[in-house]
Amino acid sequence: MINPYIDNLNSLENRLLTEIVSLDNIKWWHRNKDMKPGFCINAFINHYPDFIICTEHENIIMVEVKGDDRTNDDSKAKLKLGSKWADKAGDKYFYFMVFENSKIEGSLLVDKFIDTIKEL
Repeated sequence: MINPYIDNLNSLENRLLTEIVSLDNIKWWHRNKDMKPGFCINAFINHYPDFIICTEHENIIMVEVKGDDRTNDDSKAKLKLGSKWADKAGDKYFYFMVFENSKIEGSLLVDKFIDTIKEL
């Protein structure tokens, strides 16, 4: 059976998701659609993070996965918006932009991201 939420993952998203679901503290995850009716952070742009994760401690984590070729102004704008959303949403809400090898200021590489969410 084809699942459009999983079958359309790129290799980095697939790797990240595989690591996320193996963590003991993950209660559930959701592949967010990049259009309505997906979850959108909107302000100066509309931003649909790739994944929504809930931990056993009821922390909600928005994750945007970026290829190393995406260290551009669009990614910087999304990171700024997502970070502002998390700051305003409250102590149990988090936003992360994740790269494999390259990154922009404020983002994380995959291994650091996995270590970080283990603690949430």
